[in-house]
Amino acid sequence: MVELTILGNYGPYATAQGACSGYIINTDGFQIMLDCGHGVFSKLQKYADYASLGILVITHLHPDHYGDIYCLRQALKYQMREGRRKEPLYVYLPEGPHPLLDEVKNWDDVFTVISLEDAMKTVNDFNLFQLRFFRVQHQLPAYGVQFQRNGQPVLTYTGDTGWFPELAGLCAGSRYLLAEASLREYEVAERGANHMSARQAAQLAQSAGAENLILTHFFPENNLHQQQREAEQNYDGKIYMSGTGKKYILEP
Repeated sequence: MVELTILGNYGPYATAQGACSGYIINTDGFQIMLDCGHGVFSKLQKYADYASLGILVITHLHPDHYGDIYCLRQALKYQMREGRRKEPLYVYLPEGPHPLLDEVKNWDDVFTVISLEDAMKTVNDFNLFQLRFFRVQHQLPAYGVQFQRNGQPVLTYTGDTGWFPELAGLCAGSRYLLAEASLREYEVAERGANHMSARQAAQLAQSAGAENLILTHFFPENNLHQQQREAEQNYDGKIYMSGTGKKYILEP
């Protein structure tokens, strides 16, 4: 079975009870974490066993996607010291000039760092599943992630991105599309280079042939009911509004 759990779904800050970007894919007991933003580590402890994480992917180096990696580092360091975890966690990170990169690379007692620039050059095959990475459009180097089983797309996560012509092809054929919907519609003209609205996310899902759409990365002050209506007007499939603790069976 493959299951997706939402740990956090806000950006660039969270609501009082929420958290920023963070998601867990559990595939037959192996856990893949996508992003680790502000507030995510506390949710991770509630919904998953952080000590048994297999892979962490940080899609880009904005704090609402990596902020709680500091908490995770301290917690894993303790688990390894106590003998409850034996191996460092594989962490996929973008390259580029950023203080976090030097810090994480120096934490080699708990993390083994893999460059997303290198990883995107091939399909990363882990036998039970495959991961494919692709560049998206944002203020700094940012990546989308596609989770595959037997070479077939199961979940594609856009990360933070504006719409661009090649995006639908990169997301094509997924059973589930986990897409950012940061913007209110009137903000697209000004900020659409780096983020999408619910309408754009829905049009992306329609063009990509996704069977299901999960909207995420909400601005905390947005009217989510309005965003859902905008999405429903532009997509024929099933639409889900992400929320902390929500689970989706991606594959029985």
